[in-house]
Amino acid sequence: MGYFDISERVIEGDVRVFSVAGDVDFDVAPQLKRRIISRIEAGDRQMIVDLSAAGFIDSTAIGVLVGALRRLSDAGGSLVVVCDNEDVRSIFETVGLESVITLHRSHEDAFAALAHTA
Repeated sequence: MGYFDISERVIEGDVRVFSVAGDVDFDVAPQLKRRIISRIEAGDRQMIVDLSAAGFIDSTAIGVLVGALRRLSDAGGSLVVVCDNEDVRSIFETVGLESVITLHRSHEDAFAALAHTA
């Protein structure tokens, strides 16, 4: 298993930001899922997942993000992803999910997108 770290913070009062670093793969996807789901169950509705420091993401982890997006959508919330790493962005494009999970190159763009959905 490679390096992986996840931290979280709240910005602008109610937007939860998960910052993910390292390899986001099959081994760590359950940890990411637990963290996100626990915040949804606690009432968070606006989330940004920052993959700027991620070196790799696999289909299992992308599935976690799709599942979180569905849960949030069902609860009237939103999830967007920050990613400026072209290798990671290409994985979303390869599996055809760039139209399902909105990818933004900056926190500012991601936050603006959430503001339009609130």
